[in-house]
Amino acid sequence: MTLQSYLWGLRIGTLIMFLAFCAVIFLTDPMDIGNIAFFLFYLTFFLFVSGASVLVLTWMWRKMASDMFTLGEIGMALRQGILLGALMTILVGMQQMQILVWWNALIVMGFGFLIELYFLTRT
Repeated sequence: MTLQSYLWGLRIGTLIMFLAFCAVIFLTDPMDIGNIAFFLFYLTFFLFVSGASVLVLTWMWRKMASDMFTLGEIGMALRQGILLGALMTILVGMQQMQILVWWNALIVMGFGFLIELYFLTRT
């Protein structure tokens, strides 16, 4: 699979997830169908934010790289995008449970930073 076909597939998948996220927001009522609506909301939110983050990070890596864009940098952008999607989903979940304050957000972001440092320093 070439880089361009990978990116086009990711763009289409992210657009589909954005449309699914909008459908969940506008077409479901959490009081009627309960936990299924929350599960669909968080799943589509995670997939949309992860896809958009991977696309933005891939664009940033390509702009900063002076040489050819390698498969390792694609993997790094994918890992960082999924991590950003997970962190954003956790923060939205904490906000929904009304337990999100600034220091909780810093702890979650610090935890994500430590996970990324682990992957960067692993040989």
